[in-house]
Amino acid sequence: MDHLEKRISRQLHRLGIEPGTVLTVVRRYPFHGPVIIEVDGQRIGVRDAVLQTLTRR
Repeated sequence: MDHLEKRISRQLHRLGIEPGTVLTVVRRYPFHGPVIIEVDGQRIGVRDAVLQTLTRR
């Protein structure tokens, strides 16, 4: 999460998404559109680039 903008990082933190949080990809929209993820029963739309950063190892 260090590679994200501070604003986005804070927003994800408020939603309970921290390093090590298990998330599930529910839906991917075409052409690098938004991605719907599920975290603790809550569905959230994020940009594809944000998801790529979150899932980077």
